[in-house]
Amino acid sequence: MGSRRIRLSSRALGDLRRCIVHVYDTADEMCAAGKRFNHNDLTGSAGITQSYHNANDRTAVPIVRLYRGRLGIRVISHEMHHAATAIYGSTVPDDALASDVLTHYDEPFAYLFSDLLAHLVVSLYRFGYYK
Repeated sequence: MGSRRIRLSSRALGDLRRCIVHVYDTADEMCAAGKRFNHNDLTGSAGITQSYHNANDRTAVPIVRLYRGRLGIRVISHEMHHAATAIYGSTVPDDALASDVLTHYDEPFAYLFSDLLAHLVVSLYRFGYYK
């Protein structure tokens, strides 16, 4: 029982941005850690994304929680999308419209997502979660 911490980072938006991933042995451990973080009941979750916020109440560092039994591409890409969206959203001005910034032309957001996902997959292989 326990977890492994994996640190991810990207410079896709200019400044270095970080994301922390915890991989737990069981769903119960993952959900318990998530509940300790924000006191929400997360029972039944396949993955969890939470975040530390800065003084402006914007995401500073996303925290992604996964567990061994659900490390397929659907779950990890889903949680990495939450993390990338939280990081990207923290850089968008308060008065920006989503339709102005979230388009298929948005290369920085696309690179941020692919950086985080690729770094996570490489780490999961390196630590023996994938063969």
